Amino acid sequence: MKKQMICEPSHAVPTANIAVNKSRIKVYNKKGEMPTYYLQSGQEFQIEIFNPTTDVVLAKITLNNTPISQGGLVLNPGQRVFLDRYLDVAKKFKFDTYEVANTKEVKKAIENNGDVKVEFYRERKPYYGGLQLQGSVMGGSFGGPVWINNTAGGYVPNSFTTTSMNSNASFTTTSMNVGNTALYNSSIATMDSLSLGDVSVSSAPIKKEKSVLRSVKSKSIETGRVEQGSHSDQKFRTVNKDFECFTFHTVEYKLLPVSQKINTAEDLNVKVYCTNCGTKLGKGHKYCSSCGTKA
Repeated sequence: MKKQMICEPSHAVPTANIAVNKSRIKVYNKKGEMPTYYLQSGQEFQIEIFNPTTDVVLAKITLNNTPISQGGLVLNPGQRVFLDRYLDVAKKFKFDTYEVANTKEVKKAIENNGDVKVEFYRERKPYYGGLQLQGSVMGGSFGGPVWINNTAGGYVPNSFTTTSMNSNASFTTTSMNVGNTALYNSSIATMDSLSLGDVSVSSAPIKKEKSVLRSVKSKSIETGRVEQGSHSDQKFRTVNKDFECFTFHTVEYKLLPVSQKINTAEDLNVKVYCTNCGTKLGKGHKYCSSCGTKA
């Protein structure tokens, strides 16, 4: 008797992770909070996108709550991409930090800083019979470019798409590079004396001025945004594909400066290995127990 094969639907969904030099960095996922990555100021990074599904998918990327393009990156089934640049300009992703006042008003203004969102759309499949809804996202159809991996040579079948309202429409991308520019400069003025009627207030000694400066500094926090970095060699060319109007999966992260990171016991428990043979070294060991190499 032959066994019947039952085909169950796949629950695999696309993934998006933050990587530096094409190596994933640790993501901190506290309960009830958005998953968070911590980056150094001025650090360039990649978004590692993987499509484990059997469908062609479109990934649309939003940084700092602003879409980086009218289109997105197209991945065929099983494809993985380390995207290091904006789609409309050949500049790498860079995390830039600056300091702001630690107030409720400022926190509201910077709440979108460092937000990363990747939305995934399935390719539109032909429909036969009945009625079919015309049009696609934003009233136009998706088309896009294939990413050329110059370092490996040849073409990698990943593509990026652009959306147009009609054949005569064109889009331009304008960006503002904040970098390390201070958004607010403050100074402390001192007076020899201040007279208010019969009350006289004298200036504080210099050593007390230092405590005032420390107090002002403690009231500031470091925040970071994704900006344009150095030139990228990744290239694209357009392809003609249509995608569904609604996302079927979304990945969201928060990028924060390392100054906001609170180390845990796991972070402090760093494993040490022998540089010669790779054997794990015990705590406090000065020599490898296997080959005798100095730690």
